[in-house]
Amino acid sequence: MATVSLKGIQKSYKDTEILRGIDLDIGAGEFVSLVGPSGCGKSTLLRIIAGLEAPTVGDVRIGGASVSGTRAADRNLSMVFQSYALYPHLTVAENIAVPLRMRRLNRWQRLPLIGGLLGGDASIAADVRRAAEMLEITPLLDRRPGQLSGGQRQRVALGRALVRDPAAFLLDEPLSNLDAKLRAHTRTEITELHRKLGATFIYVTHDQVEAMTMSDRIAVMMGGRILQCDTPARIYADPCDLRVAEFIGSPRINVIPAEADGAGRIAIPGCALPLRHRGRAALRLALRPETLFLTDRAPKLRGEVAHVENMGHEFVVQVAVAGLPSRLVLRTAMPATIGQTVSIGFDPALALVFDAEGRRCRDVTVCEGAAA
Repeated sequence: MATVSLKGIQKSYKDTEILRGIDLDIGAGEFVSLVGPSGCGKSTLLRIIAGLEAPTVGDVRIGGASVSGTRAADRNLSMVFQSYALYPHLTVAENIAVPLRMRRLNRWQRLPLIGGLLGGDASIAADVRRAAEMLEITPLLDRRPGQLSGGQRQRVALGRALVRDPAAFLLDEPLSNLDAKLRAHTRTEITELHRKLGATFIYVTHDQVEAMTMSDRIAVMMGGRILQCDTPARIYADPCDLRVAEFIGSPRINVIPAEADGAGRIAIPGCALPLRHRGRAALRLALRPETLFLTDRAPKLRGEVAHVENMGHEFVVQVAVAGLPSRLVLRTAMPATIGQTVSIGFDPALALVFDAEGRRCRDVTVCEGAAA
């Protein structure tokens, strides 16, 4: 395992900027996910780390040494692709052995007929079997990819990456071709594999659930920049940008327009809050669905139930509130009926406050005696 450092990475295609100054340090043995919407530059950044593309500006360091001028084949990195990239005419064992054969055998030993006469490296078969045992695919070693399920193919692709003993693993949306049940299972397998190996994993995904459940840290990317890189808990509870707050979390965070008067007193439409800002400003108040609740006691907002989803253990309720640009979404154990008028409360101390540009306001205070 090795550290991976990115310094000032920029990437442009003619007049189009894809990456705009990426700085990121990944510790040895760390699992870091690059997450963001399509087109944010996360896969391009992974390809630059792998050496498949060159940055326009910037430096990539692996294990403290610059690899910006080093070929992809010489960086000792293993990459797992979304498409598996397995050879259909080779068995599982032969697919896993490909990187070892390329590294340990000469050109003549790799030839199909002559290679058998010249002999090979016996350690290759032992390493393939060891990787197969770790991934629990030993019974599949003699099969071909066409005889495997999607999850089994993904494990073979992981085995081919694992057998190289790389400095770091690079995974580019490896679960996106799997159905929901298999995706959850494979997610667990990859997390457990990371714990067993203690290796450095860099994982690209647009799926926030994958990022939240698997990572030591998450780098949220948008518009070619990293908006925030932190632990999953801090990304969720303490986002530094409204775009991060809106991207992470399901159901999506509620955003309510707010205003601070000349004395800094914050109010939302129809309700003054016991919150203080440094002065007059247009603000946005963000509240996670679990922080809202139905109440008849000192409600902050009132509205009409527009939609209800019964999740079994809870109800996800959408409430249309007059004066708000979008419906509020809350999670509750209390059933609600479409068309019902409800009162909504929340603890102001749990509100996340952002300025008009979406930057987090860190100087908001809760007045003493504030109640939910």
